[in-house]
Amino acid sequence: MKSMQFKVGPMDNFSYVVWDESSAEAALIDPAWEPGKLEAFLKKERLALKMVLLTHAHPDHVNGVNYFAGKNSGLPVYLNAEDQFMLEERPAGLRDAAEGDKIRLGAGVITVMRTAGHTQGSVCYLVPGAVFSGDTLFVGECGRVDLPGSSPEALYNSFVRLAGLPSANALYPGHSYNGDTSTMGVQKEYNLYLKLALQGRREDFLKAVK
Repeated sequence: MKSMQFKVGPMDNFSYVVWDESSAEAALIDPAWEPGKLEAFLKKERLALKMVLLTHAHPDHVNGVNYFAGKNSGLPVYLNAEDQFMLEERPAGLRDAAEGDKIRLGAGVITVMRTAGHTQGSVCYLVPGAVFSGDTLFVGECGRVDLPGSSPEALYNSFVRLAGLPSANALYPGHSYNGDTSTMGVQKEYNLYLKLALQGRREDFLKAVK
């Protein structure tokens, strides 16, 4: 599976296009701020939009959803059920992105990994060789846990799980904080929060995120 990263909006958000080369079927991850830019890429590459995947429901990650849902009747929009209450408008094709779900995209499979913490319904999307981490894990940083519905304890548990991903996996975060991309191996070595989770140092993690 291939992907393209787009920096969009005033908060250095990332939106992504992920597609299966054999079928030209595509998914959008966190379409926001500049949906026309994503649409132009889909047209240029002759990709067929089949779904939208949301890592969580904060407005800066979802404000482009209705642009595509309005043009594609019944377009599947995946968002964990715990975050769906935050949507101002519920797309007709809204579906739950539940832990362990295998979402087919052409010949490929995208796996949902529940990573509560930044929000209760935060998820990461796993494809072979890569993880799209939303606002859970950034390059050298972790997601905020001082917002309504966030939880430092849940984020620690999620980081323990993320620390178990293959080191060779590419990391594609939800914002350009300290860098645009990395690998899980580099983050295990240099990201304080991931290091603490890897070492099982729960109390130190909880102190560090506050």
